[in-house]
Amino acid sequence: MPKVTIEFEDRSITAQSENGDTLLSVIQAAGAPLSTPCGGNHQCGKCLVEVHGAISAPTKEELALLPEGNKRLACFTKVEGPCTIILSNEGNMAIESAYVSWQGNLEPLYQNGYGAAIDIGTTTVVGQIFCHDAKKPIAVVGERNAQLPYGADVITRIVHCNEHSVVPLQKKIKAQLSLLLRRLCGQAGIAPEEIRHIVVTGNTTMLYILFGLEPKALAYAPFIMNTPFGGTFDLGFEYFEAVPVTVPRCISAYVGADITCSVLASGIVHQNKNILLVDAGTNGEMALRTDARIVCCSTAAGPAFEGAGIACGGNAVDGAIDSVQYKDGLISCTTIGGVQAKSICGSGLIDAAAALLQSDQMDAKGRLAQPKVNLCDTDVYIDQRDIRQLQLAKGAIRAGMDTLLQECRLDYQDIDQIVLCGGFGSFLRPASAEKIGLIPPACASKSRAIGNAACNGAGQILQSREKWEESLRIAEQMHTIELSTSPAFSKNFKNAMYF
Repeated sequence: MPKVTIEFEDRSITAQSENGDTLLSVIQAAGAPLSTPCGGNHQCGKCLVEVHGAISAPTKEELALLPEGNKRLACFTKVEGPCTIILSNEGNMAIESAYVSWQGNLEPLYQNGYGAAIDIGTTTVVGQIFCHDAKKPIAVVGERNAQLPYGADVITRIVHCNEHSVVPLQKKIKAQLSLLLRRLCGQAGIAPEEIRHIVVTGNTTMLYILFGLEPKALAYAPFIMNTPFGGTFDLGFEYFEAVPVTVPRCISAYVGADITCSVLASGIVHQNKNILLVDAGTNGEMALRTDARIVCCSTAAGPAFEGAGIACGGNAVDGAIDSVQYKDGLISCTTIGGVQAKSICGSGLIDAAAALLQSDQMDAKGRLAQPKVNLCDTDVYIDQRDIRQLQLAKGAIRAGMDTLLQECRLDYQDIDQIVLCGGFGSFLRPASAEKIGLIPPACASKSRAIGNAACNGAGQILQSREKWEESLRIAEQMHTIELSTSPAFSKNFKNAMYF
């Protein structure tokens, strides 16, 4: 059994492997951090590692995805003897975790001590600690979802569960939440045994995995959700085994408890207006509140907004281009942390597309005037394939909005407000989103961002029995439009591909 050494984050671990194992399988088994947006299916070219020792030669398929340099793709490269794998430090991700104040009675689900609220996003996990007698959290921690090495979106996670059972990913997320809770306790200066109640929210797939429920039925027609949650459970997190865990109601297979919490946190049910709430992340969940009802849907936007599938794309970490401007005939950009550009994240990608349109370097069909456009002095660029990936993602989101409005017989001039939530939605600039058609004309000025509404909604439920009851009523009121069988969505999607 060849010895494989994995070096990352100033650590070194030794793993045993068999000849013929891929580097990715060894890294995953060892629990080392490496994002694989496509789930290791040889499609995204993002699982780059530096490796030395006895390994397989690159295939033609791997070479087609490899950028220039001396790195290899972990999903292709196989162990042929002792070797050392060096993983790049991706840096700290910019995670939206701002608290939003709320109105209502303070009556926690627990009697004394402290409580915790957690949002399990597909890309990130955010947790908050609350005192019994306060609405505002005393500690907040956000980090990457530990399941990222198994795919960037819910479909790749479901496929992995189908092939290997749900148990490995369940163990990953339960271990992460236990550690997250301990980190929160450390930040708050309290002992783990002082936690009396936990509220956990997330999309339906993330919650199925957390509970060890095989998620296969969520991914295939007729997209059956047998377990809607909406109650209190015994999940048994390590160090918190006796702590009850409340999980809000999910709406459908692809509209989860996170949207129930987001609608709750936004307060839109208390406003006599037509309001569109959009979480423009990997799943593209949205809800439209009208006088008559609340309709919702989920679109398969894919992970392009998280930087996956984009040549120079990456997460929102130091060195990622997060804003791009076109002014006085020049394109300029800024990066997270103000350091040298090494990648581009979702908000920068939206800005860049808007700048290319303004500068006539791209037409309304998304055709670039040249094969690729450099955005700065370093070799961070956008090419034609990136634009096509962006068109698919933004087309799915916009088509979902269009379909909801048509379902309610409304036009965009009838919309009073667009509420943007989630990590990506909180950082994008509405003017750029309007320029490329992600949000409709004249709607940028009607848009407001409310941060991680899912986690804030979970916090409200934790701290108010009144809000818990309201969340259950919201879930009962919401009606899902199934876009996969909607002729209107298919037509809207084709139209929404244009910039």
